[in-house]
Amino acid sequence: MMDDSPLPIVHDTTGLSAGYRLRWWIRYCALMVFGPADRVLEASPRERMKWERAVKVLNAHYARGTLPDGETVETVRRMSP
Repeated sequence: MMDDSPLPIVHDTTGLSAGYRLRWWIRYCALMVFGPADRVLEASPRERMKWERAVKVLNAHYARGTLPDGETVETVRRMSP
């Protein structure tokens, strides 16, 4: 069964530069104001941004040899193909 609730914004910043985080928040807020109406989870650009951020954090943890938190793993798992 697919969970249709919105993905959480992963607060772990492992592997994310300050510039990336700033650009991410600006783009995310712009999509909230000027972006398309709410869509299904897989078609929403905001949800795609949250998933891509979680994937970057997950990959950074694996590259460092550390374990990511459960929220990050769950976020990546929910939208993975």
